[in-house]
Amino acid sequence: MLPGALRVAVGARARLAQGAEFESRTNTVLEEHLDVRLSVHFDGFDVMLGHVTSVPTAAEPQPLSPTRPTPIRRAWLRNRWDDLAFVHWSYDPDEVQALLPDGLRVDTFDVGNGPQAWVSLVPFTMRRAGPTFLPPLPWLSTFAETNVRTYVVDSAGNRAVWFLSLDAARLPVVAFARWAIGFPYVWSSMTVDRVGQRWSYTTTARRWPRQPTATTRLVVDVGDRVEPTELDLFLTARWGTVAKWGGRLRYHGVDHRPWVLHDAEVVELADTALTACGLPAPGGAPIVRFAQPLDARFGWPVRV
Repeated sequence: MLPGALRVAVGARARLAQGAEFESRTNTVLEEHLDVRLSVHFDGFDVMLGHVTSVPTAAEPQPLSPTRPTPIRRAWLRNRWDDLAFVHWSYDPDEVQALLPDGLRVDTFDVGNGPQAWVSLVPFTMRRAGPTFLPPLPWLSTFAETNVRTYVVDSAGNRAVWFLSLDAARLPVVAFARWAIGFPYVWSSMTVDRVGQRWSYTTTARRWPRQPTATTRLVVDVGDRVEPTELDLFLTARWGTVAKWGGRLRYHGVDHRPWVLHDAEVVELADTALTACGLPAPGGAPIVRFAQPLDARFGWPVRV
């Protein structure tokens, strides 16, 4: 130690709380992380050298609601979700959290054996997809899609969807969504077929990017309409998605009427899309639902 009042410490870290940042949507509290490279104490004064970065703190999750609490006034994208099946599995939260970027934490639901993360395989037909200021374009705005998604809470407390992968059968849509929004879309060969109340969803190959490879074959029989449970609400009433674009997370609000769900049963399932995302193979019987068509509108993205 230097004589007198001069003391030098290297590698110290300090945290300073910054005041709340108020937005019309919610209150977001930011926290400054001061990475101190050099701290000098001289005659009662502390001098600290380093760099500062601000990252969001963890806000409390917003309440679940079957309808969007605040309608979207200015939508820029629209689409219609048709022929949609939900296949849900529970996972260890740590396994899912490991796949999430900084700034997101896995949302959990307890069905009796402790809080669990949830991952869903969701195949459907997209219709009328595109910007709100253009009419739907034939061929381009209608296509098969299958996504693997999980459920997260962002720094503003939004309970949102995080897509682990999205396969779609239209290359222009894939390119636009990857480059303009940040969704991890893949151009794939896909079909959706129906015979009576039996629906078949097939992804035979990924065209671009080709890696990681994945295929899906799902056949479900659709049953009677069901009243949504609390778990159904947790898994389907998500009023936005989060995507990473330009190195930053952005929340995309979505608005639509409440889901109308039917019970469904898996007849055939052979899938590698979940494991291609880095997840272990799902265990146990999934929870399966089939949804009536929904028209959705997406708001402009907001940084979170």
